[in-house]
Amino acid sequence: MQSAMGSGKLCGDGGFTRRCQQWLEQRFGSAKVLLTPSCTASLEMAALLLDIQPGDEVIMPSYTFVSTANAFVLRGAKNRFCGCSPGHHEHRRNAD
Repeated sequence: MQSAMGSGKLCGDGGFTRRCQQWLEQRFGSAKVLLTPSCTASLEMAALLLDIQPGDEVIMPSYTFVSTANAFVLRGAKNRFCGCSPGHHEHRRNAD
């Protein structure tokens, strides 16, 4: 921890990030692992990898952070919000 904090590089593609990516690749036998700095960056990457196009529909919970929707709106998708059961987070087809 002291080495990471003392490096002066507290985010992004530093040495500890690369070491963690390599460990995950070896541990899970993956060809490539890419860590992202945020969930927003991950969702934007997912939209690109899924080749989301203008007019595509993306279903997401109505109770979410704005960047969840923005990642797909930026690609031209139509977001469809669904409700969640009270006290839970599973999606409901017919939100009340």
